Amino acid sequence: MIHIITLSNPQAADLFVNYMATKGVRIHAKNENQQISLWLEDQHQLDMVEKELNTFLREPFHPRYQAASWQTGDPKNTGIKYRPAISIKNMVQRSGPLTVLVVILCALIFIWQQVVGDYDVMLHLAWPYKESLNFEVWRYITPAFVHFSLMHIAFNLAMWWYLASQTEQRLGTGKLFVILLVSALFSNWAQSLFTNSNFGGLSGVVYALIGYVGLTGMRNPEKGIGAPTGLLVFSILWIVAGYMGVLGDSIGNTAHFAGFLIGLLMALWDNRHQLSRRS
Repeated sequence: MIHIITLSNPQAADLFVNYMATKGVRIHAKNENQQISLWLEDQHQLDMVEKELNTFLREPFHPRYQAASWQTGDPKNTGIKYRPAISIKNMVQRSGPLTVLVVILCALIFIWQQVVGDYDVMLHLAWPYKESLNFEVWRYITPAFVHFSLMHIAFNLAMWWYLASQTEQRLGTGKLFVILLVSALFSNWAQSLFTNSNFGGLSGVVYALIGYVGLTGMRNPEKGIGAPTGLLVFSILWIVAGYMGVLGDSIGNTAHFAGFLIGLLMALWDNRHQLSRRS
């Protein structure tokens, strides 16, 4: 058998295997270290399979692949084992040092807030609220690690772990660090224009990851990262609802929008060569 490609997304692998089955091509799927390797049974079909694979990678969500899965699809026949999208075991296995470090840092700061109060913590970590603090450079980043309720920190850290872990595992700690640093700085700066220094939360970074991971998964699925389309749609609707005033004044909507925008721009930049080849 001939190795065709290795994918981290079992749904994508399942779609391609079932689509090729409708063309009389038998592809075997093997689960290897949380990834799916695809193997061609008949080497005489290699040229045709490579051509179809290139087309699939350009537009993996085209209706023809979903139609093929409805026609022939059965996960038991493809050999692909599906694992839960979010589980404690899966999250731990897919995490990296920076992913874990940010979770621990946010948790420790939150505990600090409960002990001494939000005001005392913000005196040290808030966005510069007077000119004499402008050279305390950590303040341009640290508001991202401050949270004001258990629900606030729980939601942000859950989304952070889900998105950051796959980014760090597939693209490296350095890439995740750049996304974290740039998105925290940009979203904090944007929010400070409207609320001065009275804000905090990792949501600007989370929105950047939603934009980055979502767009990269759509345009370049071979990188092995991706976000559900429903999450992208929900995020956009949440931003729109925030600007319409539906969510109240306490939502840092500017940070959400700024983070989402910078995440999309970073994804476009990182995938520019892939986009130019496909155009």
